[in-house]
Amino acid sequence: MTLLERWQRLLGIRVEEGRTVGLFFLHNFLLGIGTILVYVAANVILLENDPERSLPLAYGLAALAMIVAGKVYAHFEHHLGLERVAVRVLLAVVALMAILGVLVAVGQSVAAAVAIMAGYRVIYLLTNLEFWGVSAVVFDVRQSRRLFSVISSGDMPAKALGAVLAILIHHHTDLLWLLLVAFGAYIGALLVLQATRRQHVVEARPAPRAARQGGVAPQLQQWFGASRLVLTMCLSMLLIAAVTTGIEYSFFVNVKHKFHDQGTVMRYVGTVLVATYLVALIFKLLLSRVTLDQVGVRWMLVALPAVMLAGLLLAGGLWLGQAGESTLLLYFCGLYLTLEVLRRAVFDPVFLVLFQPLSPPERLQAHTLAKGLYEPLGMGLSGVLLVAVHQLPAWREWAPFLWMSLFMGGALLLLHRTYGHYLSELQHALSRRFTHDKETALATESTNEASAGTELTAASVDQLIEALQDRTARSAATLQLRQQGAAAIPTLAQAMQTSSDEVLVRRLAQVCGHIRVPASRAALVALAQQPQLFKREAALRALRYFEQEVADASVFRALVQDDMHLARHLLRGLSVTTDPVLSQSLEYELGRLEQRLFGLLLQLYAPQSIAAAQRGVQHAARERQANALEILDNLIARPIYQALQALLEVAPVAEKLRTFDRVLGSAPMENSVVDSIVEQGEAVFTDWTVSIALPLWRPSATTAAHLLPHLQSGSLLVRESAFQVLEQLLAEQPAAYGQLLTNHPTLSVLRMNHSSGTASMSAVERVALLQQTALFAATPANVLSSIAPIMKEVSFQDGQPLFDKGDLGTSLFIVQAGEVGIFAGTQQLATFHPGDFFGELALLDAEPRSASAVARGAVVAFRIDQEDFYDVMEERGEVLRNIVRVLCQRLRRQNEKSVVE
Repeated sequence: MTLLERWQRLLGIRVEEGRTVGLFFLHNFLLGIGTILVYVAANVILLENDPERSLPLAYGLAALAMIVAGKVYAHFEHHLGLERVAVRVLLAVVALMAILGVLVAVGQSVAAAVAIMAGYRVIYLLTNLEFWGVSAVVFDVRQSRRLFSVISSGDMPAKALGAVLAILIHHHTDLLWLLLVAFGAYIGALLVLQATRRQHVVEARPAPRAARQGGVAPQLQQWFGASRLVLTMCLSMLLIAAVTTGIEYSFFVNVKHKFHDQGTVMRYVGTVLVATYLVALIFKLLLSRVTLDQVGVRWMLVALPAVMLAGLLLAGGLWLGQAGESTLLLYFCGLYLTLEVLRRAVFDPVFLVLFQPLSPPERLQAHTLAKGLYEPLGMGLSGVLLVAVHQLPAWREWAPFLWMSLFMGGALLLLHRTYGHYLSELQHALSRRFTHDKETALATESTNEASAGTELTAASVDQLIEALQDRTARSAATLQLRQQGAAAIPTLAQAMQTSSDEVLVRRLAQVCGHIRVPASRAALVALAQQPQLFKREAALRALRYFEQEVADASVFRALVQDDMHLARHLLRGLSVTTDPVLSQSLEYELGRLEQRLFGLLLQLYAPQSIAAAQRGVQHAARERQANALEILDNLIARPIYQALQALLEVAPVAEKLRTFDRVLGSAPMENSVVDSIVEQGEAVFTDWTVSIALPLWRPSATTAAHLLPHLQSGSLLVRESAFQVLEQLLAEQPAAYGQLLTNHPTLSVLRMNHSSGTASMSAVERVALLQQTALFAATPANVLSSIAPIMKEVSFQDGQPLFDKGDLGTSLFIVQAGEVGIFAGTQQLATFHPGDFFGELALLDAEPRSASAVARGAVVAFRIDQEDFYDVMEERGEVLRNIVRVLCQRLRRQNEKSVVE
């Protein structure tokens, strides 16, 4: 691992993000140089011209100028688009720099100083809006959490450099050189922006979403946007900006009172600024992301007002204790430094993350409102209050701390509410545009069933359960079982507990899910605790119909821990296996485990939020995935979230393992993953995974007995692999085989029966054949294993038709050997070779064949009938989704071809 890779890993930067982060860091660095040099120039002049009077005037004028600039920016952002307005902003900043240079060269009055400070604030606003506007549309909410603190730290070394230059200033004319450097920095930032535009689409594309419930009143949306998140955040920014301005003012005035010499003042101020920016840089780069991950958005959000409120209350104690001038200066220095570090390294990155769940146009509008209107209003309000207090000498010492403490208390309350609105926006970002009330649907279904019940004859529950396995009687039996209601629950619960038929258990659990009585829920909770994971999955799927019960929470927490330990074991096996087929199977098992975890979380946390997050993490859009993870991060217990995040995100297996070890603690000595699969079998793993693990297993005399259950498995895949291992055991370890035969005399009979019933093509080979077809190529082998049993091997002689034109199509064919010609009369339309498939539409819709299929030479093929395939699709939704996806791709290609022609 190179030094750069180590550094990126330390900062949480992924390999594919390195160039983008570098561009944004450099962009912010150049903007920071330009801004801090203007800030230094403005403060040098202001501190020379009665700061107690000039600073409040500068704050007031700067606030007005920033509001006007913010309005102009918002107008052009809306009409020109973000990409074009970002370039124009930097060009405007360059022009404004030239004007400030003239003011510095010719003006040394209070008016010139106030104008320069106003110009600095406008430059700060415009560069801030430009930089964070571009960042907001390039990064999603999860990247924002990891990277905003990194890219925003670019201005920290720049500002530290500017503060050092302030220390070195000895004459007023030196300021022109600072402005010249700032001018060059803004030109550099413009060039970096152009490079960023070439790499990313800088555009705020509107995203269709559901109507927002409980938004801002229409008459207030012009000032606060449509979201309550923006409203409370803007008001918080107003109060925080007012307090920030007040503390900055108090710091500069007290420094001026302590040191009357201008050079000494600048050295002291510069030293404090250097320390502030360096501490903020270290915290931003190394601690901000880690702290955010550990404590979450809520506590990071309120950290600034909470700490500053405590600091301001301390001022009351100093005032009452009549502290000396040196003590007050030290206090103001510490307060200012703490404020700046918290603001730059803690509050600003989190503040920007909060707007990311909004749609791109809304988040840009929100940022422009907060920074371009309410932050200047806060500064202006502070200026007015400082001027008012200055006119009242008796209040001058204590009144500022009173109103600043009140403002910080108000900000603390508003930010507490902001966090709740943030979670609501995350849920809104993932909500469906068109929803159907599940409760209404279930009620309607129950009503229909009740009305249909009068036409059905009564039957015993046992007979109805047996009828569930009959394709023709299944629908009626399901309906009658639901009508039986609570009376059927004891028998259903017993059948679910004792049955080893995965399909039957799933159907029984579904019936229980529609009989919504306490006994039914209790039966499903008991089923979820069974060691067979297919039973747990069936129970969790059915429990979605029920409300949560607090009394069952401990059960589901324990099951979550069980699955997390299983996930670690699978990851450990994935990290050491060299067999690619087993690796794919383990990845499938992990995906299955993820879905099971979501089912458990639905029983522990807000179901709607968890369901929205589950849909979001499976969505193709990166932004929806990020919003889903953010919901989980702010909703579920942190250890569970960290483990689930490790499973969901793309990362090296070793890194995922480290996360699980950190969450679960040191792992005890465990069997290899192959040994575990063989020992636990189909109770925990899919039949394909078991069939793949068996040939990799090395039995001994003491472990050979683990083979016995697999020899009698209901899965042909598992049985074939188990007998293969048995033959290998006989050949390589005859003593172990003899001992096994002695303990289990029926083994020879099983072996003989298996040999007599061996098919010409094994189940594993059938799955391999399915994987070679375009129709099933993207479907995991663990899913295809459910199709292999319904593949019927058929043979045809040369010239024999597989079907004729006009025949009712009810089957798909996959060619194993030979060739099949497709004819319309005497015209040959196509030829299919081994691995090709045809007749796929017949799986979904039985219509007359549009052409004839005739064997060209001897042909061996596999036929999949529609009725059998319907049963598979009912139980394994992945098969249907893949079929639809492939058919859509074919239709799209045909449409494109017809357009070209």
